Amino acid sequence: MSIVDVLAARLIEDVKSNDLSGNFLMLGRQDWVGARRSASADLFRETLQKHLPGVTEAELCNSEDGYSETFFRKLGFSEVDSLDYSDFEGASIVQDLAGDLPDTLVGRFDVIYDGGTCEHVFDLPTAYRNIDTMLKPGGVFIAHSPSNNWINHGFYQICPEIVYGFWVNAMNYEALKCVWQPLRPYAARNVVKMTDPNKTKKRPRPLGSFNPGLPVLLDYVVRKPFADIGKPGSVSQSDYATRWEKHADS
Repeated sequence: MSIVDVLAARLIEDVKSNDLSGNFLMLGRQDWVGARRSASADLFRETLQKHLPGVTEAELCNSEDGYSETFFRKLGFSEVDSLDYSDFEGASIVQDLAGDLPDTLVGRFDVIYDGGTCEHVFDLPTAYRNIDTMLKPGGVFIAHSPSNNWINHGFYQICPEIVYGFWVNAMNYEALKCVWQPLRPYAARNVVKMTDPNKTKKRPRPLGSFNPGLPVLLDYVVRKPFADIGKPGSVSQSDYATRWEKHADS
C-alpha cells in the first residue's frame, strides 16, 4: 500500500506518543502519497505541525523516487529497511515473510510496520510469527490492515480478534491501540475504538458506528514483552474461549 495523509498522521501519532526510535522495518517498500484533500489532508497537516514542527510535507518524500524512507527517518528512526518477497521495488531485504528467516534478521528491529502486506501472504500465521522473531524484546508492531470492504484485495481481511486472540493472548503482547480507521479522505476523523474481549468476555465490538460501505483499515499497535515468556500459547477466538472456560467451571 501507500502512505496517504491519514495513515501518515496515525504513524506520526503512534511513533511520537510511544517514544519509538531505533531500527525500523517496513513490510513492502511503501509509496509516499501524503496530503490528499478535505478532512484527511487537514488531519495530516495538524498532526505534522504538532509532532514535527518546522518540518514541511515536501521534506518527507524521498528526493530520488516516490518511496517513504525519508518520512521514517524524519520520524527519528536511525535505520530504515524494507522487506519484500521480490526485489521489483528495490526493497533493502529480499525475504519470504512466510519462509525461514536468516539469523541476521532475528531480533534486529525495534519497530516493524505492516502498511498492507500481511493480507497478501497466504501463510499468515507464519508471517506473524516471523514478525515476532524479527522484533527485539520490547519492540513494537504497527499495522494498517484491510478490515472491511476489501474483498479480493488480498487473501484476508484482518479483524480485531487477531489483535486480542493472537498478539495479546497467545504471544503476550501489550495492545497499545486497536481501532477501525476509514481510509476515504472525508471520513478520516471517524475512528471507531474496539472493546477488549479480555475485559468484556465477549468478542470485540465497535464503540461507535461507521458507514458500512466504506473501506476500513484495522489500525493497531502492539508491544512485544521485554522478557522471554517461553513457548507461545494457543490461539482461540475470545468468545469461544470464554464458553469453554465456563463449561469447564460448571
